[in-house]
Amino acid sequence: MIFDDFSFHDAIVLEVREDTASQTLDFLLHFPVDWENNVFENKVLRFKDAIVYIKKEIPFLGRPTIMEIKQLHSQKHTYMNAYGTVQSSKLKVEIMTNAGSRFVEFNEAELLDA
Repeated sequence: MIFDDFSFHDAIVLEVREDTASQTLDFLLHFPVDWENNVFENKVLRFKDAIVYIKKEIPFLGRPTIMEIKQLHSQKHTYMNAYGTVQSSKLKVEIMTNAGSRFVEFNEAELLDA
């Protein structure tokens, strides 16, 4: 999974956008690409088929910084699609920041150049 391939520690959350037509969530991140030289680039962390997004963060001065992203194995939400079939998301993560946590349930994630 993408969260095993990249370290998201110290990535800064610039904004989060939802595309309701495609059920995607895009996190625009200021992402560390060269730790030794303190080089960051803007990247998009895209969650596809996102059905749950919960933000539990305190009011915070500045932008939240990601400390860790953990895959969760707890119960996931189910929903009925347009054809009447009950489905659930495949994956669930907790994005821990210096301001609190965000939870996303989705089917696929990718890291893209902004």
